[in-house]
Amino acid sequence: MAKFIKPLQIKHEDAPIGYTPPISSVPSYNPAWIAHLRPYTAVHRAIASGLNVTLEQIDSNSYDGSKLAEIVTLLPLGNPSGIPALVSYDGAIAIPQCSDFPSRVDGVYKLNEVLCSLLLGGIHVEVLRAEELVIGALHNKNSLFAYTPSLHTSLRLNWAASVDCVKPLMNPRVLIVDEMHKAFHQGQHVIQSIASFSPIFLLNGYTAMVYRNNSDALNNLWITVEQLTEHIWNEQYLKKKDSFPEKVAKAHLKAERQKKLGSIYTKHELLCLSDIFSKDCYRELDRARRKRNILVHTGAVPDSGLVEQLWNVMPELIEVASGSEVLGLRRLSGGVVENWDMPVRTDFSEWENLAKTL
Repeated sequence: MAKFIKPLQIKHEDAPIGYTPPISSVPSYNPAWIAHLRPYTAVHRAIASGLNVTLEQIDSNSYDGSKLAEIVTLLPLGNPSGIPALVSYDGAIAIPQCSDFPSRVDGVYKLNEVLCSLLLGGIHVEVLRAEELVIGALHNKNSLFAYTPSLHTSLRLNWAASVDCVKPLMNPRVLIVDEMHKAFHQGQHVIQSIASFSPIFLLNGYTAMVYRNNSDALNNLWITVEQLTEHIWNEQYLKKKDSFPEKVAKAHLKAERQKKLGSIYTKHELLCLSDIFSKDCYRELDRARRKRNILVHTGAVPDSGLVEQLWNVMPELIEVASGSEVLGLRRLSGGVVENWDMPVRTDFSEWENLAKTL
């Protein structure tokens, strides 16, 4: 048996001054940072272009797994290199590991921006955590290959057990390329219109809300509220305040004398009084602000209803801030993805008996 010889490595502390690690003359071809859409998604070029995997093919492991990795569309990234994101049939989104996104942190940040663009356009997506980032590459000119183990990799290589294949291959969520493009471009318009907007917080807040992590949901959504408020205040209130009715001028002067113009409460009050956003929006923002303050000072976890009501006014705030038409985001409710209730009837006798013996 041939013996594997480990390449000689030098420790940083043993390296001479000015030592530069050698760089291979062979390039890394088309390396990529990759995120998978959740839930498992099939992206079709057209309505009738799906693979139509059958139960018989799954049982015999005869479906063509390589088709899952094929590129079906691209998404422009607006990056200096001009290299776009690639989207595979099985809902993997890849961006280049190039100077535009040189580190894992950069890759995660940009992929979350792409995901948030889809969210703003009305497509359910979930935040990409740093530990979930997939390392891969463009392979054989038109497919994505992942070095990181995952269900997607197992399905592509026909390695998955039959029981793990049925739902994703026979009943995936289906997105059509055209609707994906429409959602993405709508979201990109929002992101590019609001300099103070950080996509990660809206995406984090939405994901936390869906999984009923109410504290994280409220905190992240409230950060988004403050960012949007600052933009609206500067661009649509301060620049136009002389054109508002006299009641607004009086309220503004009173707040100025009391040195309260810097508070988020005062800004929301004046924005509502100016009819920049609705009274319903103001009421929900006021409720959320109070609960968020209680969370910060006492640790009291907000209920799902409050978080969902805050979520329901987010589209109005974003539309006002970005000057957008009705956003696809309005189609996404705060409903959870799972049934979180306990069974109606339970029996823990075996559990209790075991506990007595331990």
